Amino acid sequence: MFAREVNESEVMKAALEHVVLVQVDCEKGKGPEIAKTYSVRGYPTFMTVDAEGAVTGGYLGYDGPDSWAAYAMDCAADNRTVAAKKAAYAETPTAALARALAQHASTAYDFKSAVGYFRTARDMDAARAGDYTDSILQFMYYGSFSGDFGLEEIEPEAKSVFFAADTDVADKLDLAYMITGVAKSSGVPERAAPYLREAMAVSADVTDEELLGTREHLAVDAALIVDDDPERAVGLMRANLPEGWQDDHRRLNRFAWWCFENGVNLEEALSLALKGVDLSPDDQARAQILDTAAEICNALGDCSQAVDHMKRAVEMQPDNAGYKDQLVRFETRLADGDCG
Repeated sequence: MFAREVNESEVMKAALEHVVLVQVDCEKGKGPEIAKTYSVRGYPTFMTVDAEGAVTGGYLGYDGPDSWAAYAMDCAADNRTVAAKKAAYAETPTAALARALAQHASTAYDFKSAVGYFRTARDMDAARAGDYTDSILQFMYYGSFSGDFGLEEIEPEAKSVFFAADTDVADKLDLAYMITGVAKSSGVPERAAPYLREAMAVSADVTDEELLGTREHLAVDAALIVDDDPERAVGLMRANLPEGWQDDHRRLNRFAWWCFENGVNLEEALSLALKGVDLSPDDQARAQILDTAAEICNALGDCSQAVDHMKRAVEMQPDNAGYKDQLVRFETRLADGDCG
């Protein structure tokens, strides 16, 4: 998308009159060394540097021409290094400095700092409060994967936006997706029910393909969490899978793992996982799916089979400490009679 819009968007063309864009493949040639130098953690990441190569700003991801162009123009307007901006912020905080430091912090996956800076920017720049809230929610969600933020911190921010009268369908779907994911990983999926119920209702007539894709994904969780209908959820999940998925070891594993995570359709999930083992092209892939099969066996109350599957996984990947830990876990459960 960026490659197309950088040539088509007038706002991006205007921004590029003030910066020089250099593309680096961080997985080839000198790319890995450059990525290490600038602490690049994910793609795409945009780093702004001065003539001496010192970092003056950073921006994680790409969410459209307007946001990217605003970042580029901010960097052009204030070409001080990040270190200098931090010193200036400590002396006299401003919304512009807070925004710049938040964006740079996100490139290092320091989402706690990014959220803190964006909150300061929101407090100081009420005219752009909505944009700052969007960024706060985005980086809270990213931070939830590493445990930096939990549902209790994220939900108040999300709730104020989700149930606002002027929130559009696309934002409601995105927020419902976010809250559902965090609620499930927090072990309280029922907390997502109001968001799922509302998102499904307001999106009933959408025709946009991207929105339909999000809605179809949420429909699976709605069937499980709102309607308490596992059979329907499994059917919807199957319907979302591409043609030929049952002959693809990766997709078989993903479907089996989804069944395990949600405690549904476990017997078939085990069968499909073992089929994935047979279809896998190498021991690394086979071991990964055997791990899934072991978890499903444990959930079904068959610790003996769980142990057998993990033994095979360890034999295939003897240097994988995670598989060894799993084997000890299932062996302990088998010895204690604590399966399931």
